[in-house]
Amino acid sequence: IQNTTRTSTENTTQPIRIVGVEIDDTAKDLEDEPFEGDTAFMMGNEGQGMNEKQMRLCDGFVRIAQYGGGTASLNVSVAASIVLHRFHHWARGDTQQVGNYCDVATDREAE
Repeated sequence: IQNTTRTSTENTTQPIRIVGVEIDDTAKDLEDEPFEGDTAFMMGNEGQGMNEKQMRLCDGFVRIAQYGGGTASLNVSVAASIVLHRFHHWARGDTQQVGNYCDVATDREAE
């Protein structure tokens, strides 16, 4: 997106939430499926995350839970894939929360 301010302003006339994918104190765990309606996701820079201007444009934040003592960062394309995959299954209504894990029911399993 070349001009996030213009794009964000245009989206205020439509019910599209802008959700940042960022390690932030206010971010909600992706595993909890904190989605609402139509959503655009904003990804940060792989090295430094989102800048202040980008963060101000967001209506909320999600984070990808990571376990272990390694880095708290993922490649941006990997992070985007994880978020979009989870959102896709939420939007279809085919996820089922089981403890801290999510089982995705496929059409074959439902038969």
